[in-house]
Amino acid sequence: MPATVTSKLIVSLTSILADAKGLASAQASIETGINKALASGTGADQCDRVYSENDKSISVAYDLDLSGALLDAFGVAAVFAKVRAVIVVADPLNTGNIVIGGDAAAFLMGFGAVAHTFFVPPGGVFLAFAPAAAGYAVVAGTGDILQFAPSAGTQVFDFAILGTSV
Repeated sequence: MPATVTSKLIVSLTSILADAKGLASAQASIETGINKALASGTGADQCDRVYSENDKSISVAYDLDLSGALLDAFGVAAVFAKVRAVIVVADPLNTGNIVIGGDAAAFLMGFGAVAHTFFVPPGGVFLAFAPAAAGYAVVAGTGDILQFAPSAGTQVFDFAILGTSV
């Protein structure tokens, strides 16, 4: 029996803007976020592949071939056809940025071109989420490399990828 994947993405932002004017005070509350469950499968709002690494330490570019030889936590091939979510959490003790993207065969996940990158500063978070059926397409051989690189020195981060096999 194949493994099942159930996931939940929760992101929340609450902010209060307050100011006092004379004898009066005013507040504005801002709340936004997402609380999304993904069931096991390959359709919209579903995933059947997951890959993650904890405390990944890199001093040179690190390429993940999303349609290649990745193995999940049980040693089973984790070949992605579509990606639903990528989350990268940079260690707050890092002295430089984690650079995402930029490989010649880059998996674009919303980046406009293979040369485009995104920087995650120390303690920062990057999240790309596409729960719809189309997700972010992985193109074997030409658009399947998720590259991480340090801006300088050695940097540490955690990451997880959720997606589908078809």
